[in-house]
Amino acid sequence: MTLTSFGPANRIKRVAETHPLTWRLRDDGEAVWLDEYQAKNGYAAARKAFADMATDDIVQTVKDAGLKGRGGAGFPTGVKWGLMPKDESINIRYLLCNADEMEPNTWKDRMLMEQLPHLLIEGMLISARALKTYRGYIFLRGEYTTAAKHLNRAVEEAKAAGLLGKNILGSGFDFELFVHTGAGRYICGEETALINSLEGRRASPRSKPPFPAAVGVWGKPTCVNNVETLCNVPAIIADGVDWYKSLARAGSEDMGTKLMGFSGKVKNRACGNCHSA
Repeated sequence: MTLTSFGPANRIKRVAETHPLTWRLRDDGEAVWLDEYQAKNGYAAARKAFADMATDDIVQTVKDAGLKGRGGAGFPTGVKWGLMPKDESINIRYLLCNADEMEPNTWKDRMLMEQLPHLLIEGMLISARALKTYRGYIFLRGEYTTAAKHLNRAVEEAKAAGLLGKNILGSGFDFELFVHTGAGRYICGEETALINSLEGRRASPRSKPPFPAAVGVWGKPTCVNNVETLCNVPAIIADGVDWYKSLARAGSEDMGTKLMGFSGKVKNRACGNCHSA
């Protein structure tokens, strides 16, 4: 199991084939904005998903890849997506990104949002297409002021480029995305407490069932995924199931890679028996 730093004292060679989450990072730590992100193959996965894949195929691809939730519970993402209702008459449904990273000394989601905001937006765009959700929220830890600023700028860039809003990529699909800053409650890391807070209620967990896929935000079907989980989606769509599984060592049940944050620094660590993040 490897553990290497992104700091200048310990440079590592990050490439798309082995570091799907981090290869676009700039050495100076500045954010990657739309032009640079697209020059680094950004939104190519979204274009592929919109042009060449049915919604059920996107869900099945993520399920077959073995992506598990990166927020702590490790529930299979494709299985969770499959819990959303198939009835297309339920046309109000939501995608909610859990960015309330409140674990002490954990900064991996913060790094992704501050430095690669378009990676999260692309992951949410593909996920929204798969789940047929017309509106998404990034529920952000209140102290992450830089992440909020960068995400809001990236959302505006994506809107101006026709990657968010109405008739995205000429597909007839509409998706609006909003950044919502939380008030700073540790319990908001639990998805139903997060939903209550987004609705303006006290951030207390709800009894389950019903689960959010049936009764979520404002009583509508809702899928809640972690930042890092959603950031894995573009690479899976772009490069396929076999490639994603190949990142893990033989015998591992954890596919892909995993970011780990320690003492304010994000480091590169294997997921289970995976090679790198």
